[in-house]
Amino acid sequence: LLLRRQAGSSSMVEPALGTLDSAAGIGAAGRKLHIAFRSPQQLRAFNTPYQLGRAPDSGDAPDDRFETPQDASLVRVPVRPGDILVLATDGLFDNVDEEALLDTIEDLIEGSGTGASPQQLADAIAARAKELSLDKSVDSPFAILAKDNDILWGGGRPDDITVLVSHILDRADARAPPTDWAAVSGPGEPPPELLEAEALLAAERLAAEARTASGLGAERGEEEEVERLEEEARVGASR
Repeated sequence: LLLRRQAGSSSMVEPALGTLDSAAGIGAAGRKLHIAFRSPQQLRAFNTPYQLGRAPDSGDAPDDRFETPQDASLVRVPVRPGDILVLATDGLFDNVDEEALLDTIEDLIEGSGTGASPQQLADAIAARAKELSLDKSVDSPFAILAKDNDILWGGGRPDDITVLVSHILDRADARAPPTDWAAVSGPGEPPPELLEAEALLAAERLAAEARTASGLGAERGEEEEVERLEEEARVGASR
């Protein structure tokens, strides 16, 4: 899902091609965010989503029981600074409908005051999905789809839950990560270049914290000097 801030009447922009921006006003009263894009579900059948994998007995031959990366739906979506990208397994989407997802994200953003980090958003979304998956009284998205397929199901559906959240930043934003970041997956130790990049980022964070602390210290020093001069002035006046 791609989430986008609602445009006010004074900041209306043309809907981005390929997104749901043009329908954002429908049923969105009071919303701070709307769904700008949702990727299509990829299912073999009900409750049979595409899965990447290989069974031990398949050997080197193609395994028709699993999908390959080539089977994935490829999409290209225009994004804007401030957009929030949510990638997740069916453990989220089977249990949390879009309204509940927007509620969770908006509540966290408003409650934090300074804005929520991607990690905080991912944690909150996953926690909400787990909570609803164990609730037998809700009419979950999975239950609704089950009924559409003549299957009686009530409540949530316990399942593996994985959530990734990203913020879309402006290229000029000082918080933008390095462009040469290397992607890594799989077990074992990360490659040396990734460890070096992580160490560099950690050093930059420490340097920024030191500069901030130094600035605060300088401000406190200036305040103390002002207080000292004011006290001297008061003493002089009393004489």
